[in-house]
Amino acid sequence: MDDILREITDLREVMTNRFRQVEALTNLYAIVPVKHAMPQPTKWTASPDLLLFLISQIQKQRPVSILDIGSGATTVWMANALRHFEIPGKIVSIDHDENFGAETAATLQQQGLDAYAQVRIAPLVEVDIKGERRHWYDPKRLDDVESCDMVVVDGPPGFMYPLSRYPALPLLESKVSSEARIIMDDASRPDEREIVERWCREYPDWSSEFIEHEKGTAVLTRH
Repeated sequence: MDDILREITDLREVMTNRFRQVEALTNLYAIVPVKHAMPQPTKWTASPDLLLFLISQIQKQRPVSILDIGSGATTVWMANALRHFEIPGKIVSIDHDENFGAETAATLQQQGLDAYAQVRIAPLVEVDIKGERRHWYDPKRLDDVESCDMVVVDGPPGFMYPLSRYPALPLLESKVSSEARIIMDDASRPDEREIVERWCREYPDWSSEFIEHEKGTAVLTRH
């Protein structure tokens, strides 16, 4: 009987989450009307609830400089939002995968969003973080990026290296504005939780808020 009750509870949670994602996707299309086929959400891409949150942040905060770490659906949707809300902003999106980055760039071009977003291929290289050797996107590809109002951290993939996204804040803190928001996807995973906790411990000017999205979202802001 206990096993049956657990299965019923699990099924209810799955159905509730699916309803939330469909609802988020419906709201997304209502807020930002699009005329082209959009990247379909998968387990590897941002969930509709995160995409809706990003669009709402753009609508409220009107950022003019956005850094998207890990190209894909987030890049395309945010570029559409900049155009729709008539924000004179620009997204720089980096990706280590040439094929995936090229696919995102092609989608941007097809939708006439080149003026709002640019995809850069940045291979994963060794970087030094306070004496620790880690792998992250080649920082040279971001030499001209500064005063970012919004940073979306959705890469590198978590399976590639332990705490693979940790270098983001140490390497980017000097490139973000005082009012910037750093948004971490997959924040429900142990590695990402540890990364956020470590960031807040090592950079006490920053604090985090956890949002119960499908994959978990952490939002970091400066005090």
